[in-house]
Parts: sequence; structure tokens; C-alpha cells
Amino acid sequence: MLESSEVSAGAGAGTEITRSFRAHPSALYKIRTYIRELATEHGVPEQVIDDLVLAASEASANAMLHTNTPRIEVTFRATGKSVEVKVEDGGVFNRRLPLPELDGHGRGIPLMMALMDEVAIREGTPARPGTTVRLVKLR
Repeated sequence: MLESSEVSAGAGAGTEITRSFRAHPSALYKIRTYIRELATEHGVPEQVIDDLVLAASEASANAMLHTNTPRIEVTFRATGKSVEVKVEDGGVFNRRLPLPELDGHGRGIPLMMALMDEVAIREGTPARPGTTVRLVKLR
């Protein structure tokens, strides 16, 4: 069952809509659909939507694959100038630097950075678990 909440972020700041998803790869389709539907409702251009969906899918997959968190929270916010997605988990950020050419992994963060105008990562630590990836795309 999905949990959902809608919170006004203040005048001109847009409305944040948050939904909780099971932290399992089978939920990636639901997350992509959730973001695509909300972005379409908010009049976001198709190219921006495609980039946002791909970047958010990468952030969600990282949360699912690299933590033992049972759920992730995905928050969508659109303003007149930008669209933002936050992916939050209950895990610890792993600073391991993989060699993509050797293991086929490690391309998610560079891909997010290439697609988005802004990427911010607040790293979860053993003392303060919970990583947040904030993705911003200008319209």
C-alpha cells in the first residue's frame, strides 16, 4: 500500500507531494509512473519529464540496492521555474568509488548530474542514517 501526503510549501514555492514506496526493484516502475503523471499534470515539458524520470529512477535504484531500508520516500515539487524530486531512504551513503568499466556499476550519480541542473546528496551515516538525493531540473 502506498502512503501519500500533500503539503503546501508556501506562496510561490509550489506544492510538495510525497509518496512512500517499498524499497524493492519491483517498485521502480511505480516510482517512474508517479513522477511522470505528476510532472504531466503540472505542465512540465516532455524532455524535462524524461530526464527527471530517468534521474529519479537512478536515485531510487541506488537507495534500493545499496541500503537495507524497507521503504523510500519520493517527493515531487513543481514551481513556475523548476521541478524537483527528492528521494529519501533510511540507509548509509557508501562512498566506495566503483570502476564502471570493471563491474558495470557506478554510473548512476554521473548520469543524474548530466541530466539535472542541480544534484544535492545529503549522505546518511552510521550515526545518522538516511540519505537524501535532491534533483532539480529547470523548465
